[in-house]
Formats: sequence, C-alpha cells, structure tokens
Amino acid sequence: MTASSPLPWDLRYDAAQFVAIPKTTDAEAAEAWIAECLDRYGVQVDQSPAGAQQISDTARMLLGNARPGAAQLWFAPPGIYSDVLVNIAVESSAGRPSSEELFAEVEYSTAVDVTPLRTETHGVGYVVRWGVLVGAEAEAEAEADAHAGADAAQGGILVEHWTVLLNDGTWTILMDVLGTTLPVFLLFEQQLPQLILGITVPKPVTV
Repeated sequence: MTASSPLPWDLRYDAAQFVAIPKTTDAEAAEAWIAECLDRYGVQVDQSPAGAQQISDTARMLLGNARPGAAQLWFAPPGIYSDVLVNIAVESSAGRPSSEELFAEVEYSTAVDVTPLRTETHGVGYVVRWGVLVGAEAEAEAEADAHAGADAAQGGILVEHWTVLLNDGTWTILMDVLGTTLPVFLLFEQQLPQLILGITVPKPVTV
C-alpha cells in the first residue's frame, strides 16, 4: 500500500500492520476514517462502548498530530490495541538535523539507548530509544500540596519515543515513533526493517 504524499518520495507499507493517517480538517471525513478504524478493530459501539471510545479517542488524537511534509502511520497490529504513531520525513542530506537537535529532548529522559543502523538501500544511521514521564511533575506538585508524599512522581504516563535517522549522502530519512502502549514497540521493532525498505527516495540527478 502507498501513502499519499506531495513530496518526491514514496512509502509502501504493510496495510495489515499500519494505517495511513489522513491529513484532513473536514469533520465528516474525519468521522468516516474513525469509523473505518473501528471496523478494523472489529469494535461496535453498541456491543463494546468502552472499547469503541478508546479506539475513537486514539484515532482523534492521531488525527490531531498532523505534521506538514511528513507521512504518518498508525501502527495497529491485528488484535492488539496500540496508540503508536509513526512520522516519516525525507529531506536533502544538506538539511539533516544536527546532533544537538536530535538529542534535544533526551536530556529529560528516563533512559536512552542508541543502536547503529546500516542498510543496503538508505545508508547508515542509528535508532535512539528513550522514555519520558509526561505529567509526572504536575501530578507530583498537586500531591505535594495535599501532603501526599514523595511517591507522587510515579503518577506520570511513560511515553516511549524512538528516533530513526538514516543518511545515504543525498537523502536523510527521519522517523519519529511515539506511544504509550509499550509492549507494542516490541512488535514494531520487527516491522521496522521492512518499513525502511518501503521508503523510496528519488535517484540522484547526474549531470
């Protein structure tokens, strides 16, 4: 399956594992897409209102995170709830992000893991994995005001964040992956090599 994009690159992905997130501000189109997502999960509002609400809320959240110039996929493996969002962008290597930009958010991370990547199709790079507790500070302050103790910082939500960077000397591929359904990332890791292979960049212009 091919994700539509105005950029001069193409993306083919496994439609059994990923759902393309449309870029739309039309409410009717958005609701139609959410209905398709419910069908994908086999969830019916009258039979499972809580499950339908969870899927609908996740779909709306993903729709609201549109990035101009990037292809966006929802990693939604069959039979498993997931909120994992995949952003993929391709740009000239001349405009590749610096190390400072790439690691800007890592300073506040709970853990960081960097794994080198070497591909036959898209050059070399690395995968950076880290997790960030979101909302922990605010909740801790509220608990402290209520004299609830030092364990309040445990109340945050852990957001797993992966950054994949590849550079073949002409094109840079930047992939951002984030979500809170942590076990799903183990499945995503299995899909990552094939997803990278599905990215087709323009051939360099020879003079």
